[in-house]
Parts: sequence; C-alpha cells; structure tokens
Amino acid sequence: MTETGKVREINGNIVYIKPDSPDVCFGCMKEECKACGSITAENPLSLSLKAGQTVEVSAQTASIFRQALAVLVPPALGFIAGFFLTRIFLPTTGEGTAAGVGALFLFAAAYVIFKVRAKNPAEKGFKVTRIIGP
Repeated sequence: MTETGKVREINGNIVYIKPDSPDVCFGCMKEECKACGSITAENPLSLSLKAGQTVEVSAQTASIFRQALAVLVPPALGFIAGFFLTRIFLPTTGEGTAAGVGALFLFAAAYVIFKVRAKNPAEKGFKVTRIIGP
C-alpha cells in the first residue's frame, strides 16, 4: 500500500505527512488521518527531507497481511471451538444451539482482540520510500 503526501513536520526519524487525497486513504480507514491530520512514517533510508516536499510512503504487504490474520483468525477459531465444544459436552443439542454457542465464542474472541488492540495498537509500519517533488 502506497500513499503520497507533503511533509508537514520532521522529528528525528519520524516524519508527519499530510496525505494528498485523504478521501481515498483506505489503508488506515482515515483513523490516523482523522486523529491527527497526518500520516506518521519512519525515514529508514535517511532521505534528506524538508517540510513541504512531496514524498511517497508505503507499508509492507507482509505487515498488513500479518495484522489481518491476527484480527480475523481468532474469531473464526472461536466459532469453531464453540461449535465443537458444544457438540462434545452436550451431544444431545442440535446444530442450532451449537451454532449459537459458536457465535458467542466468535464475538467473545473478537471482543478480546478489540481490547488487546485498544491497549497495544498494531504498528503502522509506514516508511518513506522516495521523494517525488520539492
């Protein structure tokens, strides 16, 4: 995922960038842009940046994929666990009850993920990759 924008501020190795088109900023669902009006990125290449320059930032696909798996897999596993545990411990119940308990486990796992991510947000992972213009 790549975004372009103008450098607003530089604080050491951290760069604050105002996105060129925040309406199409789908990567963070406008959470970061809405919260502080800019994207926070690292400058691992030690590019000589100045305020006002147009730069390109990107997030690694592997990082995004890991974050998606960390959020999507536990609720699915929660449903499967709830469904099969109900079938094991209460074998006389029907599939509807097992599916209902599975749905409860799904929502419980999603809630736990939500609370963990609220206390320890995932790393944004944006990095300045190149300078586009002055």
